[in-house]
Amino acid sequence: MGISNEPEHDHPDRTWYVSSPWYALPRALHYVGVSDSDTFIEFGCGKGVVVHQASKRPFRRVIGVEISPVLAEIARTNLAARRHQHKCRNVEIVVADVAEYSVPDDLTIGYLFHPVANETLDALLQGIIDSIDRRPRRVRLIYVYPLQSSRVLATGRFRLVKEQVNKLLEPSFNPPRTEIFESL
Repeated sequence: MGISNEPEHDHPDRTWYVSSPWYALPRALHYVGVSDSDTFIEFGCGKGVVVHQASKRPFRRVIGVEISPVLAEIARTNLAARRHQHKCRNVEIVVADVAEYSVPDDLTIGYLFHPVANETLDALLQGIIDSIDRRPRRVRLIYVYPLQSSRVLATGRFRLVKEQVNKLLEPSFNPPRTEIFESL
């Protein structure tokens, strides 16, 4: 699904769209588990590949948040073409800046493939924390290529519970890793 740099990505805290490694979500979900009471949100969903993968599981709700209207429309088209494969029937793509997105109070699993950094990541994390404060519950964050995982820990509201690396699929010197956090 490639790489894309949309005008909305032209900000020091945002990264270009790059497809998430195909194996990251299935491995992480195998670890955290999925039930029909879980709500999954991908922050920075791009063309919807991970949203599609998540929709094939029995989530109660799956949401993709994307700042680029162009990529969001591609995601909607991709999801519509594969809707027959989805176990989750409540799937939506929202066009929003993750820093300003009002995180729903039913989020239980969040996914990030390093879509944002610095203050924008801090704002997203604060939105998740505010949601947890409004409705206390366990929230897991799946952070792929976690260049700023120290910011997640610095909130004091999450702990690292698992680190996943697949050296067979990514044999380079520094293979992408996935860190899974859980709210405290």
